[in-house]
Amino acid sequence: MLFIRSLFNLLLVFVVAGVTKQKLLPTQPKLQIGAFICLGLSLLLIFTAYQYISAGSVSTLQRLDIPLLAVLAMHQKFSLKKLLLSVLAFLLVAVLVVYTSANGENPVGYFLVLAGVALVAVNTLIQKQIAAKENIVAIMLVGCLSSICWGGLRCWQGCSSFQNMSPAILLAIFGLAVVNLTIFYLVNELYKKHPPEFVRYPYLIAAFGTMCVEMLMKQRWQSPVVIAGNTAILLVFSVLVTDRLQKRTRGAW
Repeated sequence: MLFIRSLFNLLLVFVVAGVTKQKLLPTQPKLQIGAFICLGLSLLLIFTAYQYISAGSVSTLQRLDIPLLAVLAMHQKFSLKKLLLSVLAFLLVAVLVVYTSANGENPVGYFLVLAGVALVAVNTLIQKQIAAKENIVAIMLVGCLSSICWGGLRCWQGCSSFQNMSPAILLAIFGLAVVNLTIFYLVNELYKKHPPEFVRYPYLIAAFGTMCVEMLMKQRWQSPVVIAGNTAILLVFSVLVTDRLQKRTRGAW
């Protein structure tokens, strides 16, 4: 689905470029090449990890990008509070993964997700630099091409077939493509105004909300430990993000 959605995204990018008369060629090719590699490869690694470990483990590990970005930001100004919160976040995620992991999970899956998370963090820092100077159409073009390239590789890897796709499924994927580009535009605007970990924070909120909605719809409640663990992770990450924003606000005044 990633591959087909990305094709629709590319088509929409060409339409937007034609309507707005914006240039498609990037003005920062080195950064865009870095984004091309990091974005697509991170998706490939994370999707491949599902073959080795449970979806719950993948979802939990993916949240490590926020404390990782917080630690990387400390090269500008060291903060003991931020360091301790980041360490606490890593420990909470580790405990939750150990608790929720199914027996016999392959360690390769953990390595794949962690490598993907590291690339997501690097890509977030690259995207923040790109957003300051590059026009949105060129940024979306590179993102689409990256997803097509790495998504196509994933399809080949999994021997995927598109023969059974109905018009209704294609229409749904097209709708997702429109939503995806809208989110891409909004995230790009956030990169211009806020620190990287704040930009990634809505994804954490979405993951937590998805867990709650899934429990309500399926009437299948997670164990109290899983609910408490995810809530604790959300609270720690919230403190990490809001602490950085408060310091920026005080600095502005």
